[in-house]
Amino acid sequence: MSSGPAVAITTICFTVLALICVFARLVARIGLLKNGGRDEIAIVASALSSVGLMVSTLYQVKYGLGKHQNTLSAADFEEILKCLWVSILFYNISLICTKASIILQYLRVFVGPRIRIACWTALAIVVAYFIQAIITSIWTCVPIYAFWDLSITGHCIDRKFLWFFNAAFNIFTDLLIITLPMPVLKSLRLPIRQKIGLMMIFALGAFVCLISVLRLHSLYVVSISHDITRDNADASLWSNIEANVGIICASLPTIKPLVSRLFPHLLSTNRSNQGAYQTQSHASRDLFSTIASRPHRDLEDGHRTITKVEAGEELDSVGRDIKHDLNGKDIFVLTSMTQDVVSRKPSPSVPEGEGRSETGSEKDLIFQRN
Repeated sequence: MSSGPAVAITTICFTVLALICVFARLVARIGLLKNGGRDEIAIVASALSSVGLMVSTLYQVKYGLGKHQNTLSAADFEEILKCLWVSILFYNISLICTKASIILQYLRVFVGPRIRIACWTALAIVVAYFIQAIITSIWTCVPIYAFWDLSITGHCIDRKFLWFFNAAFNIFTDLLIITLPMPVLKSLRLPIRQKIGLMMIFALGAFVCLISVLRLHSLYVVSISHDITRDNADASLWSNIEANVGIICASLPTIKPLVSRLFPHLLSTNRSNQGAYQTQSHASRDLFSTIASRPHRDLEDGHRTITKVEAGEELDSVGRDIKHDLNGKDIFVLTSMTQDVVSRKPSPSVPEGEGRSETGSEKDLIFQRN
């Protein structure tokens, strides 16, 4: 019995879920917060590539993916190889664009020089890997059509080596992206429950890493198989799941404003006095401001709203805006991570531009300034 139908159904389901998450993210970021950025461009590119991956996988199923190779005609086998070539290209584009989107989100949230240098370094590694992956995906064989036309003589890269190298590097970059924000989050003086919640949000990529490991095992099975069309079904399945789960995990932390709008009581909180936190480290002074989640209705209470504060913007400049423009009113700063910062007007006990938030959230995010 062919496993192709199961591959097709699962692929369609995960792709639809990923597209729903991306749509919700765009509604939250662009529709509600008017705060789209480069990470949205990257995640849309990833989603479109995931659709391309799904279509190429469905065509593989159409021509016999999941069936025994000896039951297929030479023409069908060639079509499967053509679609496989296309799917590898879309898979790499989707996965790498998702990684880039996550790192770009980090750059919108964290402003400390050390974490930003680490993020830019990670992004450079991902971009370099992207260039390598695209080149080797397109020119796995020279001429290109030697990949699927077995009747001609061509020069091909060792496919097993290429598959395992790319899979291993994907796992490495997943772990790198997961661990990037952890030192900053660990240093926050927050309640344990709140800190764990933050870490869990940033560690959603661990699911993708786990799927990458499962896919690596399926690649090993294919590499020793004598029935490629039958055994490659699992690898195709895990490739689609990995790409789409990555998109879902990258989008989930950004859709809270939409959830708050649709279900205003679901994410509400009555906790208070979760203010900004300051720490001293050597000669530098770090300011951690809790970005607290507020129900969307608060934005309609007559307060002036600053709709966008980029991660690189100095907090002092925000403070000047507070003093000059708000005439003593409270403000809400909508961050690029779809959270709200609540600041109070300056008082003798609070330095200008360093207002404290009055509420907290179990899913707080942070700004850091060195």
